[in-house]
Amino acid sequence: MTHKNPALRAGGIVPEKPSSHAAAPKKPVKPTKPSALAGKKPAKFALEGNKWIIEYQENEPALTVEGGEISQTVNLFGCKNITVIVKGKVNAVTLVNCTKTSVLVESVISSISVTKSPSFTLQITGNAPTIQLDSTDSGQIYLSKDCLAVEITTAKCSSINISLPVEGEEEGVFEEQPIPEMLKTTVKGGKLVTTVIDHVG
Repeated sequence: MTHKNPALRAGGIVPEKPSSHAAAPKKPVKPTKPSALAGKKPAKFALEGNKWIIEYQENEPALTVEGGEISQTVNLFGCKNITVIVKGKVNAVTLVNCTKTSVLVESVISSISVTKSPSFTLQITGNAPTIQLDSTDSGQIYLSKDCLAVEITTAKCSSINISLPVEGEEEGVFEEQPIPEMLKTTVKGGKLVTTVIDHVG
């Protein structure tokens, strides 16, 4: 065969195309499961220094923190369908990435914080100055008569209801009120002014 390319002409023979019978490519290796799916992480309920650590607990009807002290914090993480009872006065309580978790607390010095914990229930029988809610949908908070001066802040939350004790009624009678979700923002004097829109039922 004659070739216009001198290099090929010198070789004399055009190299053949690879045979269709060549070895098939190796099958892709199945990826390993993400660590989150590899198995349940061990549950934990322990006092470490001044921190109560409650992690990955599931289906526990009454985990109790006994003798809480003002220097201690109670930290819940990754729990599901549990109830935690905090006895005594503690510094702070936090819930992160918990689902269907109920917390009954007597008194808190600093704050109670709930983050990414849908369907939570919180009841305060004593006092707490601040409750902070972030990225949480569906929650119920019961306040005592001593806790009506509490400040509640919310960010990216919905369906949060506050149950207030009814004045003149016996203990345990509450009136439920929703935290507003609809806001109106206007521009006044070069600044944004936001007000709550009240719905009349």
